[in-house]
Amino acid sequence: MFTDQGRPLGAMLLIITDDHRLLLHHRDDVEGIPHPGRWAGFGGAVEEGESVRDALRREVMEETRLQVQNPIFLTNEIDLEGDGRLISLYFVNGGISPADIDLQEGLGIGVFNVSELGDLDISPFVRRAIQSHLMPLLSGSEP
Repeated sequence: MFTDQGRPLGAMLLIITDDHRLLLHHRDDVEGIPHPGRWAGFGGAVEEGESVRDALRREVMEETRLQVQNPIFLTNEIDLEGDGRLISLYFVNGGISPADIDLQEGLGIGVFNVSELGDLDISPFVRRAIQSHLMPLLSGSEP
C-alpha cells in the first residue's frame, strides 16, 4: 500500500452520465472493507510504485472492465469515517452508461438523480466531494 507522509492512498472514479445523473457502485457488504454496503465511486488502494492515476485505471478495470480515458481530477478527500486513507477523486462527464459496465466486484450499480442522493447511503467522503464539486454538473449547468 503506497503512502503519502504515512497516510495510505486511494483513487476513486465518479461517473456522470450523459443525462446528468450519477452512476455509483454499491459496495460489497462484508467485514474488513471501508464502508461496506454503501454507495461510492469505483476505485481502491494505490499500490507501491504506482501513480494515483494508474491505480485509478487499474481499479476501475478490475471492478468494471472499463478502460477509463481522460479522467478529470476532482479533489482529495481523507476518508475520516473509514480507514483514514487519502483518496484522490476523479470524474468523467458523459460517455459511460450502465450498459458499459461489466461489474466484477460489489453488490451492483445504480444511476441517481440529484433529488435521489439525499436518501442514499453514500460513503461520507464521497458525499462531501459530490456536494462540494459535482452539483453544478449534476444539475445540468457547468461549474
